[in-house]
Amino acid sequence: MSNTQHTVCEIHDILKAYYKVARKRFVDNVIMQSADYQLCTGPNNPLKILSPQFASSLSDEQLEEIAGEDVGIRRRRTALAKEVKDLEIGKKILAGVS
Repeated sequence: MSNTQHTVCEIHDILKAYYKVARKRFVDNVIMQSADYQLCTGPNNPLKILSPQFASSLSDEQLEEIAGEDVGIRRRRTALAKEVKDLEIGKKILAGVS
C-alpha cells in the first residue's frame, strides 16, 4: 500500500469513528430536546396543570388527597409526638423530685 493509500485509509477510519460518535450525540440531542419540549416547555406539557392558579383553586381536601401525607405515616408521627410530650412531662416530674 502506498503512502497516499495508507493516509486515505487512516483518514477514512478517523472519519468513520467521528461519524459514530457524532451520530450518537445527535440522536441523544434529538431525544432530549423532544422530551424537554413534550414534558416541560411545550404548549401542551403536563406541568401546566400544576400552575399556582390551579393549586390555589383546589379545596383543602383535594390538596390533602393530591399531596398529603400517607395516613399510616401521619398516625405514626402523631403517636411519636404524643410519646415525646409524655416523656418531656416525665422528665419535668423527675427533675422536680430530685
